[in-house]
Amino acid sequence: MTGRPLVIAHRGDSAYRPENTLASFAGALEKGATLVELDVQLTADGHVAVIHDPVLDRTTTGCGDVRRMTLAEVRAVSAGYPDRFGSAYAGERVPTLSEALGLLRGRARVLVELKTESVTDDADGGLEARVVDEIRRAGMGGDVALISFDQRAILRLETLAPEMTRGRLFGHTTPDEVLAHAREAGCELVMPHKGQLTDALAERVHAAGLKLATWVVDEPAELKQLARFGLYGVGSNRPGVLIDAIADGLLD
Repeated sequence: MTGRPLVIAHRGDSAYRPENTLASFAGALEKGATLVELDVQLTADGHVAVIHDPVLDRTTTGCGDVRRMTLAEVRAVSAGYPDRFGSAYAGERVPTLSEALGLLRGRARVLVELKTESVTDDADGGLEARVVDEIRRAGMGGDVALISFDQRAILRLETLAPEMTRGRLFGHTTPDEVLAHAREAGCELVMPHKGQLTDALAERVHAAGLKLATWVVDEPAELKQLARFGLYGVGSNRPGVLIDAIADGLLD
């Protein structure tokens, strides 16, 4: 084994509570998570909303494109993910990034994924600038890493917030692509999907002095198989399960 990766609470404790809600983030903290991942989109009136999809349809009682709605319209519906949780979390609303950071500040570090759908040509007042502003207002620049699939966003963040950790997400990829994009944007962290992990990729990433993380890993047996890649972190919808398994000696 090559060490113990950090367990990243993917959208919070999202197997058991509605993803990307304050309830889910609180659940992750209760399970012992010290690193929480969340997703952000930009509303029509310039607010940073914590939601994965560009539309409300999957996880809320509403419908419509978040990017064409005001924050008030987005928050008028329940974010309790009724298709999975019924009415158990009907009172949850789509949080703002400010609210999420307020809950997590001093209790966990945060990975903020800037969703590609909300990245625009507005370099000065777009999603990246507004996210950086919220993080600085919260005084959490040292406790937040900014991640995205969008190379344009990561390059902007290098200029806007050079002091903040940046990470690049990848789906289908090659070692050459991972290293080239990371170097271009000065990333410290790369996060290919677990299906893209190979010994060759891991070897080159580590040789370049980069941290390697992946997602989504929900089963201890799978985590044990992936540990050989020397992972810095693994995103999980069941963070408590993996945290307990590691504490019980899974990777010893």
